[in-house]
Amino acid sequence: MQFIKTTIIGGVVFLVPVGIIVLVIVQVGEVMLIVAEPMADLVEVESIGGIAVANLIAAVILIAICFLAGLLARTGPAKRMVRSLETKVLQGIPGYSLLKGFTNSFSPDKTAQMKPVLVSRGYTSRIGLEVERTADDRVVVYFPGSPNAWSGVIEIVAAERVEHLEGSIGSVFAHAEGLGRGTGALFGN
Repeated sequence: MQFIKTTIIGGVVFLVPVGIIVLVIVQVGEVMLIVAEPMADLVEVESIGGIAVANLIAAVILIAICFLAGLLARTGPAKRMVRSLETKVLQGIPGYSLLKGFTNSFSPDKTAQMKPVLVSRGYTSRIGLEVERTADDRVVVYFPGSPNAWSGVIEIVAAERVEHLEGSIGSVFAHAEGLGRGTGALFGN
């Protein structure tokens, strides 16, 4: 019964942020389509490769807006605003921190992402994700649950017990969700 309960909760924690993102993208896409349709009327071709020109224009506009938002996000005032918003609002959304860490894994800024680690526990070891380091150089580690990687535990461990692994957040999640299968890939085997 506990397995079913935690799996359902993990599914909700995963689906709520993803659902919100999909909903926002769909809504923005609809607005972009309204803007793009008059532009498409100016082009004499109705479709390219079976795709309506208005849809292509809307997609290009949406990509351009995302690019401009990305440029804006790199500025100091925007970073401060996002930090404030995260602290006051977004941290309260279930799964936000984990989702943010996962998306940060695609960022070239390696300091912003969680890192796969192996934590020594005497005769055994456990695979997790380094979230951050404390002021006294201890390590905050998220250990994904199995088979639901979105449901796990957080521990603070001594830095000397932590070894960084090759791989990505996705590979750690796959390891947990696959009940340990493919673990050798995390060690370069």
